Amino acid sequence: MNAKNTIIGALLLLFLLCNSWCHADSIDKPDRGLYFQAHTVIPEKRTSLNLTPDVPLSFRGGFSLDFDVHLRSEQHNYGYIVRVILNDTLNIDLLSNKGWSHSQLFLMRGNQRLVDLPHLDSIPDFGQSDWLRVSLMLDYKKQLVICTLNGAEWNIPVELPRLDDVRITFGLNARKPYLSTDVAPMNLRNVRILDLKSNLLKSWNLLQHGEGVVYDEMEQSRAVVLNGIWEIDRHIRWKKLASFSVPGTKPQFASYQRSADGGLFVALEDTIYQYSIANRQLEKIPVKAGHPYFTAASSLVYDSVRNELISYSAEQERLNRYDFSRNEWERGIPDILLSYLHHSSCFIPERQELVVFGGYGFYRYSAVLFKHAVDSENWERKDFSQSIEPRYLSGLGYYGDGKVLVLGGYGSKSGRQEEIPENYYDLHLIDIDKMTSRKLWTFSNENLETFGNAMVMDRDGKHFYALSFENDRALSSVRLNRFGVDNPERVLLADSIPYHFHDTESYCTLFYNGGTSELVATLAYQDGTGNTCVELYTLGYPALRLSDVLQTLPESSSMKDFWIVILLIAAGLGGVLFAGWNFVKRKKNTVEEMHEDMDEAPIPVQETEVSAAKAIRSSIKLLGGFQVINAEGQDITSRFTLILRNLFLYMMLYSYKNENGVTSEQLNEIFWADMDKGSATNNRNVNMSKLRLLLKEIGGVSVSYKNSYWYMIMEPSVCCDYIEICDLLKKVKENKVVNLAALNRIAELGCRGELMPDITEEWMDKFKSEYLILLSDVLLSIYEYPEVKNDLLLLLKLSETMLSCDSTDESGIRYKCYALYHLGKKGLAKQCYENFCEEYVRVLGTKPEINYTDITGH
Repeated sequence: MNAKNTIIGALLLLFLLCNSWCHADSIDKPDRGLYFQAHTVIPEKRTSLNLTPDVPLSFRGGFSLDFDVHLRSEQHNYGYIVRVILNDTLNIDLLSNKGWSHSQLFLMRGNQRLVDLPHLDSIPDFGQSDWLRVSLMLDYKKQLVICTLNGAEWNIPVELPRLDDVRITFGLNARKPYLSTDVAPMNLRNVRILDLKSNLLKSWNLLQHGEGVVYDEMEQSRAVVLNGIWEIDRHIRWKKLASFSVPGTKPQFASYQRSADGGLFVALEDTIYQYSIANRQLEKIPVKAGHPYFTAASSLVYDSVRNELISYSAEQERLNRYDFSRNEWERGIPDILLSYLHHSSCFIPERQELVVFGGYGFYRYSAVLFKHAVDSENWERKDFSQSIEPRYLSGLGYYGDGKVLVLGGYGSKSGRQEEIPENYYDLHLIDIDKMTSRKLWTFSNENLETFGNAMVMDRDGKHFYALSFENDRALSSVRLNRFGVDNPERVLLADSIPYHFHDTESYCTLFYNGGTSELVATLAYQDGTGNTCVELYTLGYPALRLSDVLQTLPESSSMKDFWIVILLIAAGLGGVLFAGWNFVKRKKNTVEEMHEDMDEAPIPVQETEVSAAKAIRSSIKLLGGFQVINAEGQDITSRFTLILRNLFLYMMLYSYKNENGVTSEQLNEIFWADMDKGSATNNRNVNMSKLRLLLKEIGGVSVSYKNSYWYMIMEPSVCCDYIEICDLLKKVKENKVVNLAALNRIAELGCRGELMPDITEEWMDKFKSEYLILLSDVLLSIYEYPEVKNDLLLLLKLSETMLSCDSTDESGIRYKCYALYHLGKKGLAKQCYENFCEEYVRVLGTKPEINYTDITGH
């Protein structure tokens, strides 16, 4: 017994130590909280936060629910803040109706009204802050409910049942019979559950989060979020603020910042468009006299000191100013063929100076810096081609103390376009007073990227933000970068923005709007019809990485569960060994006979049959979106956090493409590039352990590590639509034989859509393009086969497959319209063709070469 007690005591101590090791502190970041969508959306799109999605909570004597809530004012304000359900027999509800003439906040017990506040102003300190601190205490022993609002307390004697089964839901409630779609327009943060002695039991600060889930910081209890909008996501996801078109192909752009507003000016020959971020409105201002330098490149800045627009040309000495009070330009000058296309520029208000660098024109790149004081009559210029390679598509920003920074670009050492132009990934510091330059650093980059017109200095003065995009493709994407001034510590922030890059026919810049504390990206491109499309995107400042927002607490939970499992196994083994020792001592012969009987039992066969039956139901869908069905036939997609999903896909796709898989260095570089090697390795190992647990649940999928490579093994019993369609496409391509059954299956799978459309990471682009090329090659080769062309339904399905992956594929629309026309659906065929033409112009900026008569022959 002494030995037994010693073992139990040791195990208990080890458990307590593991529990303390696994605890993680919360991280304080800006804009915490969950935004609840209410009556402005349809009921099924409204927000819910369920603190008890799996099992109810149980409290012996009572508990306290604390939280901060901000009640927004909308057209319809009535709704539930929180509903507490006790033993599935009684509900305690807190509701609000802000702005109503009575009952703006009330607490209910079933149909009994416990607290009724006609005006929120009666709550202490409510006028000083929009956030209301709420505490609801349920005391079973005293049969008491205590409601506290910003310190003001209401004690209400009520009849309460035992608190053995407590369920808590904020906002939308889908649990019958307590279903309610009335959601209060609110923001929520700092949700906590405490016992009656104010000991903290659970805490959700609603800052970092997963996809549809958030974990408390005490025990990593899972809460489920439906249709929520996370405030912190403003710092990782670009939001399209505005999209509009202006006539012409040579508009001039200038961001502006005033004390009460920021936005964008777009200057045309006789009109100025102003988009105000504060008012979310586009205003058209007619110009009474004069016009700007009407160049082929954007050559416009805003002087916030004098409240003037300044139009310039490096080939004209005088600046051209626009006076808003008179709606007039100083001068009216003929059009100029600017030889500094895609140059970089910045205006320095405190110095009243305009700085322009680089550009392209007449097949030459430039490294000339131009400086023009507002009151000066001419430019100061210096050619830096001896120290800075001539280039365009660079970023420029004011560093302070008479110095500017020039980032990257595309050009050549000689400046001539025909002499091997290349991308540059360097940073130069230029003293615009002394006209000297110094190279600060360069970084290596496997991708072909250039940078937006302007940069934004970080508040710390040691870093800056810059937009980058691939300049080797038309359908590009913009990413936000944060660099160090003294060293090239590049950090990719937030998600990406689609960008139609057409060299000198497109435009990309970045500015900071102080009124909303946001970074604003301005993108523009010609639409092929004589107009220019302008798009504005905003991102909360400071910008964050995706990893800053993803909640890491489940890692602690996984480690905790791992140690608990180990402890339970150890305890079980200890018990088995102890019992076995006594059993062997007394009945050795009986045990031996038992082992013989066990060896003959057909248990392995039964387990194999069960596993096979389960594995058949496992499926992984990648076409059109990500979905995973486990061995029990259950959808476990939501269990894959963003990092686990991407890690899983990266390893699976590379293992399918290359049997060796990927190295640890590759994984660290893709997923944890912002961490040191030790932290990256630790994060990789933790997430790999979590992934393995999910793969076990899928069944038939496993991760192995061999010869310094990670690779994924997938048994034939697991269905993956992407792998299946690729295998079929390869067989059709290699055999060059028309198999109608295989083609029908390809059409069935391919119509689901493109490969993982919601993933915009660069590593996925390669797999997307390879899949699209393989699909295009096969379909183009079989379209003309008589067996296919005579089967109009099959032809229709195959063409729709192609168009679902590439909406501008001309062969796809040709055969779709052909099939529809000869199936007798002539009106639908014509409508599909017209929709295709509109999409083609929108994406590629030009009209398709095929016409409807060529397709149908009529």
